Amino acid sequence: MKFTSTLAAGAALTLTLSASTTARADDAQPAFEQIRQVDGTIVDVAVGSEDFSTLVAALQAADLVTTLQGPGPFTVFAPTNEAFAKIPPALLNYLLSDPEGDLTATLLYHVVPGVNDVRYQYKARDLRTAQGQEVFADREGDYLWINNARVKGRVVQADNGIIYIIDSVLLPQYR
Repeated sequence: MKFTSTLAAGAALTLTLSASTTARADDAQPAFEQIRQVDGTIVDVAVGSEDFSTLVAALQAADLVTTLQGPGPFTVFAPTNEAFAKIPPALLNYLLSDPEGDLTATLLYHVVPGVNDVRYQYKARDLRTAQGQEVFADREGDYLWINNARVKGRVVQADNGIIYIIDSVLLPQYR
């Protein structure tokens, strides 16, 4: 199932997000240790990148765009389109059929109130999400994990929070 974004991005926001964790800076830091400052909100960043069109469509369906355009601050674990493509079609269809219930819960499971810089997470820790359950942040060598999702590329600092690009959709325990 393909989604398209209908949000107007206003002024063009050009943002290239590196999804490679093998690319190294001269100082040999993992890519996720590097931070990219951008102008605009978390939603502006998502709308400005083709990699997040599915996430933007899901945020629209769940009526969460205005929330993530707010002052925050927020920590967002943003799944790419490739991450959404890993979800079994039946589960994705189910989530989309319940935008005010389980879709909203799933999306809020990707949001932690406040700014949580877990780039140098050498000791695993839990973070309470806006959905109410916790995600697990851990670092293994050059990889940073949020539950079973690996952080990919640079971390993005938006005007209202921080964005970690992840390679899998985080799924909460549904009630």
